[in-house]
Amino acid sequence: MEKTESPLKKYRRQPKLYFNIPSIGKWYNENAFAENTYTNLAVYSMTASDEILFKTPDALINGEATAKNINSCIPSILDPWKIKTLDLDAILIAIRMASYGETMNVTAKCKKCGADNQYEIELQKYLDFFSSKEFEDKVYYENFVIHIEPLNYKQWTNIQKQQTAYQRALNLTVSKIVEENEKEKFIQDVIDKINVLVAQAILDQVVAVEVDGQVETNRKEIDDFLEQVEVGLFHELKRVIEANTTEWRIPPESIKCNECEHEDSVRISLDASDFFVQG
Repeated sequence: MEKTESPLKKYRRQPKLYFNIPSIGKWYNENAFAENTYTNLAVYSMTASDEILFKTPDALINGEATAKNINSCIPSILDPWKIKTLDLDAILIAIRMASYGETMNVTAKCKKCGADNQYEIELQKYLDFFSSKEFEDKVYYENFVIHIEPLNYKQWTNIQKQQTAYQRALNLTVSKIVEENEKEKFIQDVIDKINVLVAQAILDQVVAVEVDGQVETNRKEIDDFLEQVEVGLFHELKRVIEANTTEWRIPPESIKCNECEHEDSVRISLDASDFFVQG
């Protein structure tokens, strides 16, 4: 008997929406996207397995949950670890919209009367917000032009893992140290490590240095230069990077208390543990 096509095939996942990544592929040159296409990307809903991953603590900490979900829901992204952090929020919002719809319920306690209020937030406005932004990718200092680009998801995840490890060390170890001087020394050592990590995250965004009509792109030469650079250049680099971070941060949503009509604002969080929950 000839086997007929399964009637279930037509019910398999279909794209729920299409969107453009904010960078439009500006910094991608490693085939992170299929056919190097960065616009009109098909976004599928999460599967049950995808959703479970976002409830697995270890997978959240090491970034695997997010990477695997991006692979599952946006197949044209071949290597999620190469995704620039500039594009990551928009990608996560698109997956959320494809999975649960274009709105998200947010609960906020009124700062005036203490009432708990629930608000429905439209998510499309955030995709529109990201598409309207520009990333400042050059830093000018005296006769130098420093070219920068956002960290990729692998770099960002590694930084987050180290920061988490340092924070755990503070929380778990400090209380066990009896000697006050030893305790202060341990705390300062951890703080120094965190400061070094923050500085390295800034320097890692430098991809080229232009001076005297020439452009240096060799990673070792750039690192050696940045280790010896005067503090003024570093501060200007830090200022521009922090300005980019502020500019690209999801804007607050204006809200009004249902009980006392007190006006306030709330900012949605893209923390995967609660962002990818239906509601």
